[in-house]
Amino acid sequence: MIAMASPDHDMLLAYAQAQAAIERIEERRRLSPVRHPWRTRCLIVERQALARIDGQALDDLDIEVGARGAVSTSPFDLSAARDSIGTAISLGALVQDGPALLRWLGQDPHPPTGGRTIGDQLMAIERWQRDARALPPSPPLLHGADLARLWRHHAPLGRSDLVASLLIGDRWGPGRWDGSAGGMTAMGLERSHAPWLLAEGDELSLLWLKAIAAGARVQLDLEMRLRGYAKRAMGHVAGRRRPGKLKDVLLLAMARPRLTSRQVTAALGLTSAGAIKLLTIASDLGLLIEQSGQASYRSYAIPVSLSYSPLPSPTQPQDWHEDEFWSSDGKNETSPEPL
Repeated sequence: MIAMASPDHDMLLAYAQAQAAIERIEERRRLSPVRHPWRTRCLIVERQALARIDGQALDDLDIEVGARGAVSTSPFDLSAARDSIGTAISLGALVQDGPALLRWLGQDPHPPTGGRTIGDQLMAIERWQRDARALPPSPPLLHGADLARLWRHHAPLGRSDLVASLLIGDRWGPGRWDGSAGGMTAMGLERSHAPWLLAEGDELSLLWLKAIAAGARVQLDLEMRLRGYAKRAMGHVAGRRRPGKLKDVLLLAMARPRLTSRQVTAALGLTSAGAIKLLTIASDLGLLIEQSGQASYRSYAIPVSLSYSPLPSPTQPQDWHEDEFWSSDGKNETSPEPL
């Protein structure tokens, strides 16, 4: 007879896989030749996943990427996570400081008429904190699932509590490391066909761990796709006698859903004509595709699908030559917060 795996074995395996995926991301954050545009792309897909769960689809046109890779959104972004994603909050403040938690969640200090007052929200948060303190000790990735479940039970905000619960649970778990800005678990849950909102106990814990691993795999898949594109682009740039700032333009494009001549001009200090010339060269080489279909005010994107479909049979990366080509600074050193 074939022995069936025990529930404890399934849980331990799921925890190990989630932890390993997070640690793999930390390794790639240090070693990947495309680590800078990849980090920006991860911030974007995490925002988009949380926005979809909140019922507020985030269009590429609403995404803004700063000079140092910081991601923000336009005033048309109405999603609940717009102020929280990528914003720091300590673990202590998360479970002990109600006002700090509300600020982190971007709550209006003067809510609209008919909504919960700040006082009502703080009282509900105190009840959530009381129940959270009564939870049995558990590893951080599992404890985050319980914190999120309790938040949905108390619903302190009165609106967008689903997204808030995912942000809180993710911050307590994957957010301790350098892999998640708040939406890794949301990306995994979004892909799950299981009724995770109705799950409790071990069922919820297992679904949560699998979601963390799935969200991490989405990020690792993005890195592989960007690295494949960068390797192809490197050959084109290195083969040109006078590449100018073509490499810099491609780095900008790798970090953005869309790239315009105005963005290139602002980021690289080029004239408008110079920016348009480089974008045209990249397009002629097949390294960028024109998306707007317009004669002017054109926008470009790299010809790489950055959707959620996984790549088959990932291989171990061979980075050293690409790293020298695409990066000009040292490695990004990171370390997890204490457990």
